[in-house]
Amino acid sequence: MNTRPISNFLAPALLVLSTLLVATNWVLQPARAGAWAATLGFVGCMAVVFFFAHRRSGNEAQRRAGDAIRHAIVFAGLMLAIPLSMRLGTALGVIHDADLSRRTTMVLMGAFIAFTGNAMPKTLTPLSALQCDPARVQAFQRFSGWTWVLTGVGYAIAWLVLPLDVAKPVSLVLLMGGMLVVAVQLLRLRRTRAAH
Repeated sequence: MNTRPISNFLAPALLVLSTLLVATNWVLQPARAGAWAATLGFVGCMAVVFFFAHRRSGNEAQRRAGDAIRHAIVFAGLMLAIPLSMRLGTALGVIHDADLSRRTTMVLMGAFIAFTGNAMPKTLTPLSALQCDPARVQAFQRFSGWTWVLTGVGYAIAWLVLPLDVAKPVSLVLLMGGMLVVAVQLLRLRRTRAAH
């Protein structure tokens, strides 16, 4: 029995939902036509990418890459559908906090960073294919993964609990700090590789 991952069904459903939400928002807020058109273009690009990632392939590496693309489209679809739903709720008067949409988008971005960090050590180049010390590379992959998990969690928490004018710089510092820590660790790994 050949089962299909849920992302095969969830990704197109989220793309259709996002398209419907954009169209509804466009009707209710025609003054923002440029933003809605750009969002529709983005959804269209994601649909094209999904179509090509969804095609069957006999190669295991291509199949795993297609799965990763479908998972990314699910996350992107959530990052579009939830704020678009909140914008629609604000336009209809159901939601009274206009900043809730922004906060939710940023919390989802933090979750995406954390999930990416969690998957990073599992999806990078196999150690047998590398021409360096596998133990050091594996340690770097784990360190990078944990750094991104903690960065994503901190990013999400900052947008959940801090005021908007404070959350933006704090989350930016967290993101840049995570990038800097990983870059320094990568330079150390390269330097020890050159020394050997």
